[in-house]
Amino acid sequence: MRLSKTAWIAISGLTWFVVGIGLLTLGLNFIVYKAQMQPHETGSLIAKLAPFAGGREQGALALIAIGLIFGFVKGRFVLVKTVKRVSQRILVLQEPIQLSQVYGKGYLFLIGGMVLLGISMKWFGLPDEVRGLIDVAVGSALMNGSSAYFRVAMHVRKELKKTL
Repeated sequence: MRLSKTAWIAISGLTWFVVGIGLLTLGLNFIVYKAQMQPHETGSLIAKLAPFAGGREQGALALIAIGLIFGFVKGRFVLVKTVKRVSQRILVLQEPIQLSQVYGKGYLFLIGGMVLLGISMKWFGLPDEVRGLIDVAVGSALMNGSSAYFRVAMHVRKELKKTL
C-alpha cells in the first residue's frame, strides 16, 4: 500500500484512536463489573476507595477518573514525543510511501512489547480493577496522543496546499 505523507500520519492517528477506544472500553468494563457484580468483596481497590468516595459506584468512578488523568498526562507529555518522532520520520520519506518505510524496527518492537504486556496482565492474575485502571489509562493516553497525529496531518495538508 503506497500512500501520501498526510495519509500515513492520519492512519497512525486513527490506529492509536481505535486501539485507545478498545482499551478504554475494556478497562471501563473491568471496573464496572468489579463494582457492580462483586459487592461483598472487601479487599479490592474499589472497596478501599468506597468509604472515601461515598460508595462502591463512586469508588469505581474515582478509579476511572484516576485512570483518565494518568492517561491525559501520559498522552500530552510522553506520547506527543513519539508522535513527533514518527511524524518526522514520515515527513522525510519520498512519496509514495510504503508501509515498510513508515515505522522503524524499534517502534514495531515497542508495539509488540505493549501487546505482550497487555496479554500478560491476564496471566499475572492482576485484579480486575487494576487491569481496568491500566487499560483506562493507556486507552485514554492513546486517544489523546492520536489527536497530536491529527494536528500534524492537518498542518502538513495545509502546508502542501500553500505550495500548490
